[in-house]
Amino acid sequence: MGAALLFAGGSATFFGMSSQMENWVSNPEETHGPLMVGSIWALTGISGAFLALRLYIRRNVGKLWIDDILLIFAWMFLLAQAILNQLAVDLGFVDFSNLQRIAYFGAIGLTLSTLAINLSKISFGITLLRLTTSWAQWYTWFAIITLSAFAIPVIILPWVQCRPLEKTFVDLIPGECIDKRPSVNFGIFQAIWAALMDISLALLPWSIIWNVQMRIPEKIGVCLAMSLGILAGATAIMRAVYVQQLATQDISYDATKSVIWSAAESAMTIVATSIPVLRAFINKKIGSAISYIRSSSNRSTNASVMQSRANNSVRLSTAISKKETSRNVSRANTLTRNSKNWITLDGISDKSVTHEELRPQDD
Repeated sequence: MGAALLFAGGSATFFGMSSQMENWVSNPEETHGPLMVGSIWALTGISGAFLALRLYIRRNVGKLWIDDILLIFAWMFLLAQAILNQLAVDLGFVDFSNLQRIAYFGAIGLTLSTLAINLSKISFGITLLRLTTSWAQWYTWFAIITLSAFAIPVIILPWVQCRPLEKTFVDLIPGECIDKRPSVNFGIFQAIWAALMDISLALLPWSIIWNVQMRIPEKIGVCLAMSLGILAGATAIMRAVYVQQLATQDISYDATKSVIWSAAESAMTIVATSIPVLRAFINKKIGSAISYIRSSSNRSTNASVMQSRANNSVRLSTAISKKETSRNVSRANTLTRNSKNWITLDGISDKSVTHEELRPQDD
């Protein structure tokens, strides 16, 4: 979390150098601080975006559950960790007059990081409790309880390991410490256990959903969405790899990768637990859009059919009318020819005469 401490007279051993603190100087060019705070801020922003979408969807379709509340607290702890790390880096890690404040920032940051990691995992476990029964539900409870229990020593140890607290992060400072190796080993064990719980809980939905009546592609999609916790397990494994660096002489420089992977673990868990909610919402919206398009298409088709039928009806009525008119004219002509009286319509005479009887003119 800070600048590397360099021994002015040459290389130094890891122990017995507290009396030579005046010979140590800081090299501000050798620092992992910007890398650490940049990574943590990016992880905080990405996970916060996914969480905001999850909460928006949950709030609009119903109400927030306890798993949502726990996830909110997990992200808030991650945000607080990012702020503390930023404050520590702003102090420069080069001025020993600020070392006490930096040490407190670091200890609080480790506590918040552990809380963020475990609350995010417990949140997913509580989600599974609503879906599981029998042995799967018991196993989920087992995972929640063990994750909580194993996190307690990780939270406490940074505060009690050394006196003064600064010596926890820079071993060359005068003071007393318990052996760091057991606490580091327990930290590795806790990270590996968290990875195992992530992977096992991520695979648990397969045994639940596979027996549900739904189409195979839908089953696979749901199971994959709920199995993204495997990625959180992968980040937990990476955290376990770098936890051993907490036993080094200058944690402020050497252990920044452990801090980054701790933030990545909690951020990835938040993202992984939010994606199933997003997937269900997106699928619903896509389904609604498809239904609307189909409905609109059907309405358009029906309107076209009705218009076509109306036009055909009009044309048929017109044809029938013309045919009837023609028949009526034909009948009228026939009747006119067969009648006793006929009328000349040549435009010259309209005189009526009888066809059968001619009356002579009077003299």
